Amino acid sequence: MSYSVTFFPKNSTVEVEEGTTLLDSAVKAGVSINAVCGGEGKCGRCRVIVEGAVDSPDTSLINPLDWENGYRLACQSKVRSDLIVFVPHEAQVGEHKILTTFHVAELSDLSPLVSWKYLDLPRPTLDDNLGDLERIERSLGLAHGELDAQLKVLRKLPDVIRSSDWNVSVVLEGEHNLIDIRPGECLRELGLAVDVGTTTVVAALIDMRNGEVLSQASDYNKQIVCGEDVLSRIAFCEDRSVERPQRLVLDTINALISKIQVDIKAREECNLTGDDISSISVAGNTTMIHLLLGLDPRGIRYDPYVPLTNLPPILRAGDVGIEILPQAPVYFVPGRASYVGGDIIADVLASELHTSLETSLLIDVGTNGEIVLGNRDWMVACSCSAGPAFEGGEVAHGMRAMMGAIDSIQLKQGEIEYTTIGGGKPIGICGSGLIDLIAEMFKNRVVDKKGRIQDLNNPRVRMGDEGSEFVVAWAEETAVDGGSPDCPDGRRGDIIITDNDIQNIIRTKAAVYAAASVLLKSVDLAFEDLSQVFVAGGFGNYLDIGKATVIGLLPDLPEDKFVFLGNGALAGARLTLLSETKRREASMVHERMTYFELSTTQAFFDEFSSSLFLPHTDISKFPNVRKMLETSG
Repeated sequence: MSYSVTFFPKNSTVEVEEGTTLLDSAVKAGVSINAVCGGEGKCGRCRVIVEGAVDSPDTSLINPLDWENGYRLACQSKVRSDLIVFVPHEAQVGEHKILTTFHVAELSDLSPLVSWKYLDLPRPTLDDNLGDLERIERSLGLAHGELDAQLKVLRKLPDVIRSSDWNVSVVLEGEHNLIDIRPGECLRELGLAVDVGTTTVVAALIDMRNGEVLSQASDYNKQIVCGEDVLSRIAFCEDRSVERPQRLVLDTINALISKIQVDIKAREECNLTGDDISSISVAGNTTMIHLLLGLDPRGIRYDPYVPLTNLPPILRAGDVGIEILPQAPVYFVPGRASYVGGDIIADVLASELHTSLETSLLIDVGTNGEIVLGNRDWMVACSCSAGPAFEGGEVAHGMRAMMGAIDSIQLKQGEIEYTTIGGGKPIGICGSGLIDLIAEMFKNRVVDKKGRIQDLNNPRVRMGDEGSEFVVAWAEETAVDGGSPDCPDGRRGDIIITDNDIQNIIRTKAAVYAAASVLLKSVDLAFEDLSQVFVAGGFGNYLDIGKATVIGLLPDLPEDKFVFLGNGALAGARLTLLSETKRREASMVHERMTYFELSTTQAFFDEFSSSLFLPHTDISKFPNVRKMLETSG
């Protein structure tokens, strides 16, 4: 039996089979609901209000009053009747602050994955009766039998050639592989660069003749409903299968292609079809590439952490499921290890770290922290499990960088000034806001060097169920709908940070700083020896360097040494789409980079323990922070 489920405030209705979870129903209805635990019923972020009959187990994540008022966990509630479901602000996956900007580097070598050639074919005669394929072969200057073509392309040849009066454009991969033929002279040579991130996906349409970015589109990775980070997505595949995550990421990419088509039509008043895009380059972490291709990712999760492949071969878009020209080549930027993927090698290409005589450090901060150290002669890399705190996980009012998130904070004379993404009332705090908040609390002595809330005379400090907590925004300032399920009724709707939240942030920053420190020590270098520090990734681009240094996430170096890469993964995907030289460089980086396994290194755990303070146990490592603290009294 099927039932109707209507989701508000989007007012989207879908028919589902009895027993379908509300989370799966929402996916079908195109409604994005926070489910950072992958639908395991552990995070409590998918709380919705239900009118109608559902099967839903009791949970400590919903207090008795809210349960009486219809609150349920979407991931655990199964449809038993027609339903109306209201998705509160805090459960919505709203408009995300997605990093789409990237450095569009000039290329002296334009040698894309495919090339277009215009041919004015001589008409056949009784004396010149070559077949159509051989006629194209001869016009390209190839010997008989040198041109390969797929059956689908062969079937097109007669009609296209004759309908265009023997004037055609052919699309070649390399010199000998015919992947498409079009009538007349083709005026558009288009490719697609894609950054497949764990949280977001960004696509850019590229003019292959000059490298210009013609259009961009971005969105959440629809796989979010399968879990917040790569480990939870792998666990999802273990419990179920890889098919659903694969379908969700393909749906995300194909939806972005459709958005780009709409954008081009609106701006240029011309139609763009998927078949007009003849090549694609994809950068993503190792798990995302496995899931995109429907490959078993389980080896990534377990010792010795071996993926199925770090070097996927060039595949066909039709085989992968990407809705462009089916014969189009799909290139994947190579990865180095299970937790240093193609997105990081794309970052390296964008930073040009691999071509520099001077030694630099590259840090990509996310759920995993990936770090590369090196120059043109050598490179070492490592990754650390930073945890989801900077993405809003494991923090009471943490959230991703979306509409309503507090993204910057200042604490002045006991009062807080903050900004939100979109400028409206806050519903939580994203990663950049959390770093600002802890830095400001530390500078103003609200927390000590261990990250414990101290100032009990501060009106914003109070005792909560989990110990001391600090009120960032009072209920009347916020758009929090119902407040935290753990808060007493009188405190509902306040946005707070707790001692436990701060400890989660400190553990995250400690992992990143310790990983960078150990990597430097492994080659007998110090932070002061670095020429530059490249900060990559969507989260990193919005960091306040000074405040990230105050908490000990980044080293205490002059700010002019830090360089924001923007979306380095997308930049690297574009470079490899356009240039054979860059594709060779990507392979060279893969081969030259030495991967450093931190989990077997006692030095990492020692440095991690020393970094579990603000900013560090050894304050001499942060001379400017020490000076600031001494000056502020």
